[in-house]
Amino acid sequence: MKIKAGQANLLSELRADLGSSRMLKALAASFLIAAIVVIQSLALSTIVFGGPLLSFAVQGAGMMLFGAMAMCLLIGVISSYPGVIGLPQEVPATVLGTLGAAIVASTVEGPGNAAFMTMAALLVLSSLLTGAFFVAVGYFRLANFFRFIPYPVAGGFFAGTGCLLVMASISVMSGVTVDWPTLPRLLDADVVWKWAPGVVYGAVLILVVNRTGSFLAMLGSFIIVGALYHLGLLFFDISLQEAKARSLLLAGISQEGAPWPAFGIGDLLDADWAFIAAHTPELLATTLVTLLCLLVYVNGLEVATGVEVDLDREFRAAGIAGICAAAGGSASGCQSFGLTLPFNRLGVDTPWLGIAVAIVLGLCLFFGTGLLELLPVSIIGGVLFFIGGDLMFTWLFKAQRWLHWTDYGIIVLICIVIAAFGFIEGVGMGMVATLVLFAFRLSRVEVVAQEFTGRQRSSTRIRSIPDRAILLERGNRLRVYRLRGYIFFGTAHRLVDRLKGPMREAQPPACIVLDFEAVSGCDFSAIDLLRQFARSIEGGTKLTICAASAQLEANLRSHLTAADRGIIQFERDLDHGLESGEDALLALASDEFSQAPRDVRGHLLDRVADDLERHLGAQIVFEALIEQLRPWLAPREFASGDMLAERGHAQDGAHFLISGQVSVHGPEGKRMYQCGPGAVLEPWAAFSEHEASFTAVARTPCRTMVLDPKRRELLEADDNDLTLKLFAFLIRSRSSPGALFPQTGVSPR
Repeated sequence: MKIKAGQANLLSELRADLGSSRMLKALAASFLIAAIVVIQSLALSTIVFGGPLLSFAVQGAGMMLFGAMAMCLLIGVISSYPGVIGLPQEVPATVLGTLGAAIVASTVEGPGNAAFMTMAALLVLSSLLTGAFFVAVGYFRLANFFRFIPYPVAGGFFAGTGCLLVMASISVMSGVTVDWPTLPRLLDADVVWKWAPGVVYGAVLILVVNRTGSFLAMLGSFIIVGALYHLGLLFFDISLQEAKARSLLLAGISQEGAPWPAFGIGDLLDADWAFIAAHTPELLATTLVTLLCLLVYVNGLEVATGVEVDLDREFRAAGIAGICAAAGGSASGCQSFGLTLPFNRLGVDTPWLGIAVAIVLGLCLFFGTGLLELLPVSIIGGVLFFIGGDLMFTWLFKAQRWLHWTDYGIIVLICIVIAAFGFIEGVGMGMVATLVLFAFRLSRVEVVAQEFTGRQRSSTRIRSIPDRAILLERGNRLRVYRLRGYIFFGTAHRLVDRLKGPMREAQPPACIVLDFEAVSGCDFSAIDLLRQFARSIEGGTKLTICAASAQLEANLRSHLTAADRGIIQFERDLDHGLESGEDALLALASDEFSQAPRDVRGHLLDRVADDLERHLGAQIVFEALIEQLRPWLAPREFASGDMLAERGHAQDGAHFLISGQVSVHGPEGKRMYQCGPGAVLEPWAAFSEHEASFTAVARTPCRTMVLDPKRRELLEADDNDLTLKLFAFLIRSRSSPGALFPQTGVSPR
């Protein structure tokens, strides 16, 4: 039988930790963690089986303990994070707990076995559904897709859950359902003393735990307050039977029967399946909020510890554990941030921790449930108040320190809607508010990343000296806009308004160039606005669109009329777009010069005279050098489109360009520059074996003279002075790159 790599790694890790200090730490920590988990399971049970179903709280605690045992074991050994603890979560449990009153109202016998089994069936289905979904996410490696759930939405869920937990805790302790009509009833003298001590205990626990950062305070206070509570019963001469009769102890609200197993498979037939089918949205909501819990807690562990977590594996671990926990009727759950991080910092980072905790929980579940019935209801309610209050304290008070007021407002809004109307309404309101806020923020993002003119930047195409002078003088009539992001109706209007600005000037642009290289996409409204802008252009202005995706170009072309196609031009990149814009500007200038007086054309010649003189001087030097080197040079001719050099391939020698034009392209195939007569391509290939740094392609028929290493060695042996002159020319050219390709006016980019 073959063992997979992941299983082999786990077995080797377990063997390595067996008998080590990590194993001893895991055994010691397991009892402490199990005690905390038992308390939380009791609190979780009162969340689900609250209100009229409170009489089933002990059986519910057994169901939650079974789920905690399964999750600690399976998540602990499958997770990519060593020493992680998995537990049923209070957030999805709260979603189902809100259905308790509706379940009782729908059953004929009231809060009887049918109502209990209906809630149990909801728990089973929610865990199965969530587990299957998590396994699918992990198996198909879709976890990163869910990392983009808005942070305020998750915070609003947690804050709203906390509010419902606080209300549930008061209901558990007082026996009164908390809503607007019953609020005055909570202040009655015979009711207030039931819930007030638990609220005080929970509030103090919130302050202590947030100040110390340790859950040990909760465990210690639970033991101390429980002991003091029973001492108080003795002091006031209240017997256990009387305390049970007054529902002061958990036994007073529990029915007869063992906490585990709470039900059999056949008992599920007693559930109200019509009610369950009608509340499918709540089942889906439990999956969503469990997903949020997993993302927030696992990402929190990753940030707090610096350990890289395989999120897909975490989904698989939580999914498998959830499916197994469903067999015992547990609420859905995932990895626990609060219990994992403190013990990880103490060095308990081994899969044995989850195994040890699961064993202790199993012993408690099957042999130690008798003590549960002696626990005071007010302490369980206090712990429940602590869990809910801590969520509210974190997301309604702490969160405002690091969140923008708009994000914080969404959290508060979701919390209010969940508390007033329910989780489904809160989910909908939160997503709508987040989408509206996202659209508003996106519309304020500046879609123009850079704006410049033809004077500030030119294309790499070879231009004659007069053309370069014209472009330098009139380059302001070539406007270039480099765009970014996603262009939609909110940003498209601002972009078009910005493009219309230069059109109102005395001399409108000859061409407007839009670079779409950094644009991720456009919606239909943006495409329609660009088409309308193109139609509104007057005075011969051209619109050039560069680097548009194939889909975007197809969408733009499909909405162009025959007249529009003469105005809009498409180019593959910004360099060719600049070239097209320069051509339009030069054509416009040519028309104007043809009608201008002779003295205007003479003024242009005066301006370019110095440049022309420098160019001719450089050409004279180059041609004189070539004439001297001719005995050692080999002539080569290339047709248009032929390759003079190919990046990464051995070069046969340095090419001295005598005639024609060459385009030089970089690693990604973009044109870096053009060069003409007087340029030297791959000059260092004349001295040794050399791989071409760039790809050079003949733009027109070209003629070159090639100096290879062997001929260069002969040159060095025959004429040392000429060799030094060649070195000096190449070094001067390298220190002033423009000299390698005169006529361009640019250096390689």
